[in-house]
Amino acid sequence: INGNVIYVLGKVNRPGQFQFSKPLDVMQALTLAGGTATFAELDDIVILRREDGIQRAISFEYSEVERGENLKQNILLRRGDVVVVP
Repeated sequence: INGNVIYVLGKVNRPGQFQFSKPLDVMQALTLAGGTATFAELDDIVILRREDGIQRAISFEYSEVERGENLKQNILLRRGDVVVVP
């Protein structure tokens, strides 16, 4: 379990690293971080993921998921993922 850590940073109320033992999606991670802060760019959230030594950015539009649209972007996070809320 100690290796199962994700990071949430930027305009959230409690940025930091969070351990998880069960599957965790982006919305759940934002909840662990205390939700988004005022003036957060909710439709410009990015998940940074490193696979095979290559880092990629995965877009996340909060307002779509909040409305129940395009739910496939609410992906399950993997250890080491970084959720950036600008």
